[in-house]
Formats: sequence, C-alpha cells, structure tokens
Amino acid sequence: MPVPRLGLRQIQQLTDWVADYIADQRSRFLKTAQPIPLDPVKALQPFFPEDVLTIIRVVRGRADDPNFYPQLEALGIRDLPPFSDMAGITFQDVIVHVQPLTKPLLFHELVHAVQYKYLGIEGFAERYVQGFLMGGSYEEIPLEKQAYALEERFAQRPSAPFSVEDDVKERIRNGRF
Repeated sequence: MPVPRLGLRQIQQLTDWVADYIADQRSRFLKTAQPIPLDPVKALQPFFPEDVLTIIRVVRGRADDPNFYPQLEALGIRDLPPFSDMAGITFQDVIVHVQPLTKPLLFHELVHAVQYKYLGIEGFAERYVQGFLMGGSYEEIPLEKQAYALEERFAQRPSAPFSVEDDVKERIRNGRF
C-alpha cells in the first residue's frame, strides 16, 4: 500500500518525533548498557573506526514502539517498523538487542552508529523518515539498505576488511541517503 503524501509541516513534525524517540530510548537504555565485549571488538576493528568501537554501549532489552504510531496510522501510514520486535536497534551510541548479539547483528548496528556519527540524531531521523516515506517500507529506507548490504559483505568475507566509515561518508557526499 502506498504511503500517503504528507505536507512539509507534517514531515518535519514526524522527523522531530523520531529524533525525540531516538533520544528518549537512548537515555532509557544508556543507564544499563555496557561496552562491547572484547572478542567482537577485535574481529570488527578492521571495518570500523576506533572511536565508534570505543563509545558504543550494548544492552539486552526491548525497545518501545514509538508512541506516535497511532497518529501515523490515523493518517493512513501502514507497515510501520516494529521496533519492539527488532533483533537489534541503535539509538546513536547505544545498541539494544533482543536476540543474541552475533557478529553480523553487531556489524549491522555499528553501521548505524557510523551513520549517526556523521548525521547526528536529527540528520539520521530526517533521512530515516524521508526514506520510509519515499520507499513505503522499512526495507526501502536507504540507511537500512546500506546496513544490510555492508552486513552481507562482511558475512560473505569477514577476512576482507573495508572501511564502513568511508562508505557512509561517500553515500552522504553523493546524496544517497
């Protein structure tokens, strides 16, 4: 089902709601989050900048679905991402995971951490909203497409390092988010 067209004011309001949601969830989970265990850090060092691996915190838990979902559904927006059911979700520098934190899952979430590093919460929220509205689904959000593509690249050849940071910066430069 296509996503209804929203006005600029509605899109900005939605972006603000998403940014507030990210900040609230980050704050909620930061209190109990811990550094990434050493074993995965060593395996992922060739792919990620040291500052990202150092600042990221992880915690097992379940994120809340955004409290503004009923308003979006009233506007006719369906297929909203079920954040409470996701294996993992990144809130800036805090990764919340329901499923065991495997290296591929951690890799995917760390891609988002690098995206946050360069876009900030507001920029990430804006691109997430725009991507969802343009593509009509979670799977079509460019930020997610990049994370899944790089996760797959890593899973296929974990011994062939590449720079996630360079990939993110290139996509930002080329307006591909």
